[in-house]
Amino acid sequence: MIDTVAFDADDTLWHNEHLFQDTQKELEAIVQRYRPGEDIHDALFAVEMRNLALFGYGIKGFTLSMVEAAIQLTEGRITAAEIHEIVALGKTMMQAPVDLLDGVEETLAQVTERFRVILITKGDIVDQTSKIERSGLADRFEQVEIVARKDAAVYRTIFRRHGIDPSRTVMVGNSMPSDVLPILELGGYGVHVPYALLWAHEAHDADPASTRFHRLERLSELPALLAHLARPS
Repeated sequence: MIDTVAFDADDTLWHNEHLFQDTQKELEAIVQRYRPGEDIHDALFAVEMRNLALFGYGIKGFTLSMVEAAIQLTEGRITAAEIHEIVALGKTMMQAPVDLLDGVEETLAQVTERFRVILITKGDIVDQTSKIERSGLADRFEQVEIVARKDAAVYRTIFRRHGIDPSRTVMVGNSMPSDVLPILELGGYGVHVPYALLWAHEAHDADPASTRFHRLERLSELPALLAHLARPS
């Protein structure tokens, strides 16, 4: 039986990754003033990966990584004014409207009628809190957890704190490594709802060999799946 449903936020409830990809294109245009035709994707990704342990996930860390990558790619020739441009790009990202995915409000309304619902998202606490408040969805969740990373140990701590049995919990998200695999490790149910855009760090090749793993085409299919999972065997 299922009694708790946990949701991821970015690219599960609202659009997010497009902000990063669109901003990367603007950074590329700045770098190309010095290196015409330069593809910055690999260099920026490498800087982001080096910085994750220091800056964590989110727009602030991404902005600092953009600055570092731009200095590296231009061999220090980038100007203070252009670094200011990059910082402004990050500020624009943090102020962008929160655009909900189709069917999110209706789906949450149905799920909260029957199950305990919580939100577990990773990233910068200021940015994530702002997005949750601006989304209009905050009152749908019994608890909101903003964490630095998502793995089985983090989920276990959250569930213990709130008296949640992971074996009776469904975690819903767009990332296999962050949302699905950790809950399966704890004996719960993982529901993968792919998003059109995916950050390379969240890529995962093989589906888990578990009867508790499910994939949906869209979030609006979730209530039917939960009704099936919640039926007595």
